[in-house]
Amino acid sequence: MIRLRVNRHRRGNRDNLFGWTIFLLLLAIIAGVSWVGSFYIFGHPEKAVSYGILRTLGKIDAPKRFELTKAPRGQFLDANKLFERYGKMNPRELKAGNASLLRNYLRNYQRSKDLVPYVIGDFNVMGTFRLGPNNFFPDGVVALAQSKENPSVLLELIFPAAEADVGQLERMLCMGLDLSLARTLDLSALINARIMPDGRLNLTAVPLLYGSYTSTDATGTLNLEPPADLNISAGLPILNQAAVDEADQRYSAQLKPTGIAPRSPTLMRVQRTEAIAESAIPVARAEPVPPKAVPTQIDGRPVARALPVNADQSTIPVARAEPVDPGAVPVAPLQPFATPVPSVVSALSADQWTVYKPGRMPRGRLLGIDAAGNLPAEDTGAVQYLAGDFQVSAAGQSRAVLRGSGGQQNIRVIVDFPGNIAPPAEGETVQRDAQRPFQITNVERGPDGQINVYAREITRP
Repeated sequence: MIRLRVNRHRRGNRDNLFGWTIFLLLLAIIAGVSWVGSFYIFGHPEKAVSYGILRTLGKIDAPKRFELTKAPRGQFLDANKLFERYGKMNPRELKAGNASLLRNYLRNYQRSKDLVPYVIGDFNVMGTFRLGPNNFFPDGVVALAQSKENPSVLLELIFPAAEADVGQLERMLCMGLDLSLARTLDLSALINARIMPDGRLNLTAVPLLYGSYTSTDATGTLNLEPPADLNISAGLPILNQAAVDEADQRYSAQLKPTGIAPRSPTLMRVQRTEAIAESAIPVARAEPVPPKAVPTQIDGRPVARALPVNADQSTIPVARAEPVDPGAVPVAPLQPFATPVPSVVSALSADQWTVYKPGRMPRGRLLGIDAAGNLPAEDTGAVQYLAGDFQVSAAGQSRAVLRGSGGQQNIRVIVDFPGNIAPPAEGETVQRDAQRPFQITNVERGPDGQINVYAREITRP
């Protein structure tokens, strides 16, 4: 009896030891899986599950707006170089490359030593689609554009924006609009590339500066905003093959009568930015115009001069713009425009106004840029002229965007030029006095405090 009890006690100890061994082994396996899983989650935010967990835990930030001087270092690639690099990748290489591109973007390029590929070159918009909650970028517009240098390269350029600005985006990003992506003005980072069944390369890019843009043939500006969140499960690219084919057919139908695209407006940044260190471009500041004698008569006829405005007349209240009701804009994700609508022209088109000899224009008030910025919106009073020293921040076919040399960052001057007078080139200095002022046609103030002074050239060189 005693021996039997001792044997049972020993068997119980052995059973308990075996159970604890299994339990500790399970704990070790769970710890190992958790350790490996955490590394995977943090190392692959481009996966939908990983991104959702990281956002919930607050371990990854939403995409942020970069300043050009603090933007990640990169390399600027045109359509030919992009096609040479990504067009020859096999599916496995392309999948790995896309994962790396998206991973770096989601991390705001904080843990990457790779050079960011920035897209540059000239593109023409083939179609525009509104984004919705079922897309990777839930708010804004995506423009599908074809490279002018290499038609085998298509670009999906994302324009993230608040709902209130989507209508303005759709009006400006019409079919045929020229997109000029320059290394000194734009930082459109590549986040995805795919090879289409017909061999063309379809790229997806997003501007890291999320800046403001205007068109050479449209009023107002469009303001981009970094997305508050992303729908990773929707995947990239934004447009499926059916949407690309539909845009391709509409675009081809537009070119069919002549075989060439009609003259189109160009999208431009409205604020000049500094280039990054390796490509900085110095800009000369405008020198003041020395006083000079002004003739009172030409050929025996009196000369009409622009009269300067009094100091007490320059303080004029500015009408504020009313906010747009976001609910007034219906949301229809990824619905292309049935008919391309050209952008609204802000002033009379070229050749619809009189151009005078210097000093022979009608009498009017002569304003500096500060006084012009204080004019009431849509002022229809007396003839008013603008003089001063300006720097050209952007230029198109018949329009230039100017900035004053006095540091008025919230005032820009958008000048229309007749067809027989070429606008000044970007970076040039423009000096105008009482003999050759610009005529002010309109003043607009945006909800962000940005003032647009619209003017036109009325004197001959």
